Amino acid sequence: MPVSDIVLTISALLIVIACTQPLARRTGLPFTVVLGFIGVIIASGASWLLHTRLTDQFNEAAALVVNIPVSSSTFLDVLLPILLFQGALTIDVRRMAKDIVPIIFLAVLGVFVAIALIGGAVSLVSSAPLVVCLLFGAIVATTDPSAVIALFRDLGAPARLTRLVEGESLLNDATAIAAFSVFLTLIISGGGYEPGLMLKNLGTSFLGGIVMGAIFGRLAITLISWLKSFRAAQLTITVALPFIVYTLANNYIHISGVIAVVTSGLVLSAMARSRFQSETFTFFLQTLDQLAWWAGGLVFILAALMVPDLLSDLVFSDLAVILVAVTAALLARAAILFGIFPLLTALKITQSVNNPTKTVIIWGGLRGAVTLALALAVTENPMINDETQRFIAIQATGFALFTLLIQGPSLTPLIKWLKLDQLSPIERAFRGQVLSQSLSTVKTSLINFADRFELDTKQVDATIKLYSNRLSTVATDKSYEEEINDKDRLAIGLVALANQEKTLLFEQRLSGVLRHELVDQYLLVVENMIDRAREDGRLGYLSAAKKPYRHSIKFLILSWCHAHLGLNRPLATHLGKHFQFLLISRILVMELEDFLDAKLNDLLGPRPVEILHEILKQRLDSIERHLVALRLQYPKFAHTLDQRILERFAYQDEIEQIETLRDAGIISDDLARSLKNETNSIHVTNRSQIYVDIKPTTPELLAAFPVFSDLSIQELEEIAKKLTPRVLADGAYVFRKGDSADGIYFIDNGAVEIRVGDDVHRLGHGEFFGEMALLDETQRSADVKSISYSHLLLLERETFNELAQTHPNWRSSLANISAQRKTMNTENKSAS
Repeated sequence: MPVSDIVLTISALLIVIACTQPLARRTGLPFTVVLGFIGVIIASGASWLLHTRLTDQFNEAAALVVNIPVSSSTFLDVLLPILLFQGALTIDVRRMAKDIVPIIFLAVLGVFVAIALIGGAVSLVSSAPLVVCLLFGAIVATTDPSAVIALFRDLGAPARLTRLVEGESLLNDATAIAAFSVFLTLIISGGGYEPGLMLKNLGTSFLGGIVMGAIFGRLAITLISWLKSFRAAQLTITVALPFIVYTLANNYIHISGVIAVVTSGLVLSAMARSRFQSETFTFFLQTLDQLAWWAGGLVFILAALMVPDLLSDLVFSDLAVILVAVTAALLARAAILFGIFPLLTALKITQSVNNPTKTVIIWGGLRGAVTLALALAVTENPMINDETQRFIAIQATGFALFTLLIQGPSLTPLIKWLKLDQLSPIERAFRGQVLSQSLSTVKTSLINFADRFELDTKQVDATIKLYSNRLSTVATDKSYEEEINDKDRLAIGLVALANQEKTLLFEQRLSGVLRHELVDQYLLVVENMIDRAREDGRLGYLSAAKKPYRHSIKFLILSWCHAHLGLNRPLATHLGKHFQFLLISRILVMELEDFLDAKLNDLLGPRPVEILHEILKQRLDSIERHLVALRLQYPKFAHTLDQRILERFAYQDEIEQIETLRDAGIISDDLARSLKNETNSIHVTNRSQIYVDIKPTTPELLAAFPVFSDLSIQELEEIAKKLTPRVLADGAYVFRKGDSADGIYFIDNGAVEIRVGDDVHRLGHGEFFGEMALLDETQRSADVKSISYSHLLLLERETFNELAQTHPNWRSSLANISAQRKTMNTENKSAS
């Protein structure tokens, strides 16, 4: 067929796809199911027109459809990569990572269970060899849950449930295709294929695909970052990536191209958004979404065009085999959801899923283009005998047709029958308030608009009357009058605040200030806040919000390296990142105060909003406490960071002003481009990385401590060389009661809390502690922990003993201070 005819046919099919979308919405059927119907009708009609003797007028047009050169490579090499890549790119990797265990069970284990049950059941009712039946099981184990996901979103199903199905869809096809390759190789080799070698090849294919996808994903991120001023070039790399990865993996490296594409998409999903402006990332997603929509439509309609030809040899006995296979496939999905999933829930690996939802997931396992593409790959293989080719073609096509024509149309009625399309009690109760507020706002805006432009009074009154009537209807509607308690309102408000915080991170240009990994970290914190708010309300939200401020294992390791190995830069980098994180957190939380009053006050009511203000104040107080400590300790870094933030805001505002003038037609595109280039040359420079200054101990620093005031500069210089710096996070213990005395601690910056029984003492800059155990040669008698980021100087036991011998007066002075402290502690105990 000439290329021009192929282009003409594909273009016509795209128009059919476009016109199918409103038909799907009107009928309430999944879009892919309607496409399947139309594709079968077009193919059957074209075949009839081509072979009928009634007329030859339409033979040329019918031939374009019947003879279109569609093969398995059309689906697997051309259309599948962009579909997989777009699906991976739109998934929130941070949140999916929390559900990786149930996703693996659903996808990987579910596929092998399906292959075993389908293959075993079909081998009992057909004459095909077991290995051919297992190959058929692998082919039809590829599900297309896109229709179910779309319905879940329309119904407002829990986001986590949708993520599980999305994650399953990505890994499901990859697992099934890998298993298909193994069984196909086994059939071609005539059974001379060792099981151990099969498992080895399967593992190599999986792991190789993951490694390759991760490498190419990172390379793409590097290239896209380098081309930051060329959006068209960035998009080109993004679109080309899945095809390069898939082809190299499948045809040259011989590993799983599906896994490689999915992995590269997940890498970009995790890293790309924090590296680009929000509008650029949105442009990427919209473009890929459009390409995937075209590819998905073509996949289903082209697959449907092949159905009449693939089923041309169908006999009645084949129907029984198809029904057995369908039943086995449903039982396989039920075994996972009703057998394995409750165990995962009991072990608290995943949240529980109710039985109606499980039923929808089971019945919604539609098969489509991937199933037919794999069947085509078998029929096109000259090394497969004719009987096997016929068996696979008919059974796979019949199976896919059953799911599309029987399961698909019945999916929406099933959801309605199970009442999964109804709002939750909280949403039902919330509905009236949302409608009342929005309708009142529209009514007020309409009146102001009419007054401003002096519109016809009668028309204005008639339009306003419509909204007045709707407001009256909402006010008298008792079907949604379930009352929301303050606890539910508070949970709604906390989730809304967290979502707004995520939006502000990008909309207010703060992502341009933070390092990429900090944006990723912040997004993960916000997602955790949303999950914890839904589970534990106020306490869960605050716990998740404060988690980044607590000292981590990484901080403890870096502090140890700083203290014992003299490695300052890693700790300085860590503290600098934490400083930036706190500063941006402060700005965002302050912005949330305005959002709370402007958007949530009328919806939630005064009491929940008052509590939300208290929660935000707690967050802000915690942030301020940490920031004050860091600013006092590292003033130079704080000043530089503030300056960078102001410069970034100024740069972004200048760019926006130029674009506003261009969009309004006041300046030309050429002038706008010139002005933006000038702005970039001024603001966007390769700035050096800034670090906190973990300064070395100096004689001048030691002289500020009263206990060292009588020593000479030379003596202070010797002591300074022997002092060990220690940096501790808020809440970190310096030592605990019963520990052996390792030395005396001097507080350069920060503060510590000393707890002796029920008594608590606090020390700050210029003070010292820990001398009593050294002087008395006993174990520590108190718990001491940092109550901010504290920079301490440790005079170790050996150095203390040397100094005490060479400067007995200094030891006596220290002993006197220690005796005074003991007396004070005793008096405080007696007074209490």
